[in-house]
Amino acid sequence: MIYVVAFSPGVSTGLTLDEAVALALKNNPNLQKQQLNQALSEEELSGEKAQRFGRFDVIADYGHYNNPRTLIPLTPMAILGDPEAVPTTEDFFNTGIMYEVALFTGFALQRSVEIAELEKEMAGAAFKLSQEQLIYNVKTLYINILSLKAHKKAQSEYYKALQNLYRDITLRVKVGRNARVDQLKAAADQESVRVKVRRTSGQIKIMKTTLAGLLNTETIGTLEDSHMEMRAPDETRNNKNIYALDRYRSTVLDLEKSTKLIEKSSSSYYPEVFLNGYYGLNFGPNDSSNVNDGDWENEDVWQVVVNLKWTLFDFGRRKSVKQKAAILKQQSLKEQLTVELELKRALEEAVVNIELALDDFHSAETELALTRETESIEQLRYDKGAADINDLLYAKARNQVAISRSIEARYSYQNSRFYLDYLLENGEKK
Repeated sequence: MIYVVAFSPGVSTGLTLDEAVALALKNNPNLQKQQLNQALSEEELSGEKAQRFGRFDVIADYGHYNNPRTLIPLTPMAILGDPEAVPTTEDFFNTGIMYEVALFTGFALQRSVEIAELEKEMAGAAFKLSQEQLIYNVKTLYINILSLKAHKKAQSEYYKALQNLYRDITLRVKVGRNARVDQLKAAADQESVRVKVRRTSGQIKIMKTTLAGLLNTETIGTLEDSHMEMRAPDETRNNKNIYALDRYRSTVLDLEKSTKLIEKSSSSYYPEVFLNGYYGLNFGPNDSSNVNDGDWENEDVWQVVVNLKWTLFDFGRRKSVKQKAAILKQQSLKEQLTVELELKRALEEAVVNIELALDDFHSAETELALTRETESIEQLRYDKGAADINDLLYAKARNQVAISRSIEARYSYQNSRFYLDYLLENGEKK
């Protein structure tokens, strides 16, 4: 069976639920922060990939020595060729360009790239979950405001009815048909409802302020009433595989990242090999011992070097790093299991809450019809003097409780549906 509860306010002039969600997705600063996290993860990945190609450095330096130095290292044969013409200087200048690239790091660079790729995926999943959380928060706030508005309207109508009753009793007291105590009872009920109306108005203002914060707007005006289709419980079930949800996929990615961290820590047990290339210019003025005293001379210098470094013993630091990575992996495994169990529990709870809300609505509607008829009967009996004020006030109160239950069940059902959509990550699609 499908129950349809619809409100028809006439011409649409207020903010609709879909418009509120769209505004939140566009303006919410926390969501924008998550988008920046995605950009950061992309830059991190680009940086890790770039490391594999090495780097170029421009080098320049100056040194003053107490004894003359040759501009470049010389072999004995080069010196014997023309020893007096060998450039020597006490003021040594150097400028050049250097290129350095890792040839082998025990696969540490590759693992860093793979970890950055996983972190990029995790940032994407986190952004999607933030979207779903924002949509759920906006929808529940919106619906709760509508619920409070409906409660306020019912309370206001009840308050007006009590005012009319109070005036009627006041006239009856004047002519001696009712006792003064009846007037006091009606006044007490009237005052209680008046305070409830004011409290509900305050709650609406608070929730509107909260909603405005999520939408990043100054104020929230009129909200359009929502159309709610109350479907039977069997129609609310969704067999979507929880292992395909981003909430669970994030734990899978985190576990993969932990595994990669262990592999990266193992790379420290391998040797590191680097290629270093340099091309530059050494120059300076010849010192006083040189036949060309004061003349500036220069020499080109270039070299290609392959360096190997292999750490044999570091007092347990590498072991500690690897153990830490292993512990992180165990934490990831426990988190994955926790999320899986919590998702299953939450999904079952959401479906049960939908069923209960639907039952509550059906029960409240039945109770409302009965209490409405009871109130009418008690009003007639009271008018004819066959019932006292207590019976009438009790009947009115029971009818008001039934109205409140009906309102609560309608909006509770909608919130339960929103919660199920949130768990199944369908909020943006609705």
